[in-house]
Amino acid sequence: MNRLFELRSEANLSQRAIAKLLNISQGTYNNWENSNTQPSIEQLIELSRLFKVSVDYIICNSDEYGIIDTKEKLSDEQKFLLELFGRLDRNGKTSLLELLKSATKNRNN
Repeated sequence: MNRLFELRSEANLSQRAIAKLLNISQGTYNNWENSNTQPSIEQLIELSRLFKVSVDYIICNSDEYGIIDTKEKLSDEQKFLLELFGRLDRNGKTSLLELLKSATKNRNN
């Protein structure tokens, strides 16, 4: 048993989006979520960082999130952007991400 579906749903992310972030196939992630296969220790650590919970929480060894606070490593500006992003509804987040992707793409050309 694992909590990947629950965590992914709470984060409003698709399996495809998670797979892309972890550089794996959607099928691989789907198998993890449905407990057909298991992620490696390294992959569990990546998942815990992505969802900001402990590995123990992911594998149901704990009912506590064991939240990993990464905000300490962020600048004040980054923290502010994350706070504003968190206030957006799903459509707002999607629109902003598309705008940022476009701006980044244009900058790299």
